[in-house]
Amino acid sequence: MQLSDIKKLKTYYDDLVSVNDPLLKKKHISEPLFTIKGMVNYLLYGTSFSEYAGYGFYGKSRKEKKEYMTRRYLFRFFDRYNPEDYRDRIGDKSLAVNYYSDFLNREQITKNDGIEAFKQFTARHPNVFIKKAVGWGGEGARKERINSEEDAESIWDSLSDDMVVEPVIENHRLIKEIYPNSLNTIKITTLQTKAGPEIVSGIIRFGNNSIVDNIHSGGMAAGIDIATGRIETLAIDRHFQRYSHHPETDKPITGVVIPEWERIKSLAIKASLVTPQLRYSSWDIALTDDGPILIEGNWDAEFYMGQVLTNRGNRKRFIDMLEK
Repeated sequence: MQLSDIKKLKTYYDDLVSVNDPLLKKKHISEPLFTIKGMVNYLLYGTSFSEYAGYGFYGKSRKEKKEYMTRRYLFRFFDRYNPEDYRDRIGDKSLAVNYYSDFLNREQITKNDGIEAFKQFTARHPNVFIKKAVGWGGEGARKERINSEEDAESIWDSLSDDMVVEPVIENHRLIKEIYPNSLNTIKITTLQTKAGPEIVSGIIRFGNNSIVDNIHSGGMAAGIDIATGRIETLAIDRHFQRYSHHPETDKPITGVVIPEWERIKSLAIKASLVTPQLRYSSWDIALTDDGPILIEGNWDAEFYMGQVLTNRGNRKRFIDMLEK
């Protein structure tokens, strides 16, 4: 491994972890020790520096470490279980509407529809949310209020060809009370086993001083008990700070039971059956006052936050479920 590779590895998740993070300070891990141990764990287990810190590899046995899905194995896993020919069905938001319209329950529009269609769309939906058709971490997402035809023309000119526009979605009142300034979504992970689809994890995400809930953009996440819909862990942000209550609203997070939980799970299962060739998928679902709706699916959802929240590895467990 060259020095340049080490530098790339160390900065790959620079927005997620640094030696100044409270978790590492608490463990008395200095920068030189963090770098050396991070490099060793990269060579042995394929971890990025954020994985080394987030998974607590500094305190785990070799047997425990081998249970984790790390950067080294992630794309091998995708290549084995998610055929490329089917990935765009959920990976490209502008195409997903062709397959998952029954679960989206909202209009969407892109640059391909033309400016006149866009003007009509924004007349019906003056509050819009704009995001990339193929994106990661909430990159480029923004809200806009369109009050006039001139506003519509200005927003239209600002759109790139890879943008999707849809109405702003409002959370269920209980979820909105916890944090009202973003759409807070539930991520359900499903496996297509030989016995049929199975839900293997659930996470709820909240914004935190941001309009998106993605942890890479400043949000936080907490684990959900699949059987009951109860938020069973503390929420964690990208700097490993943990919260039982939301820091901006002081509303409780841990212990809250998510309404309509069985309907949320049912939606994820039904969505997974549309393209069963994708054997590992995650589904971002928003709970509204009218029930759950699908925001998007992911064929390449990372294992990172699920493994951090549960403090256990899922690589061997998921592969065993898929192969049996």
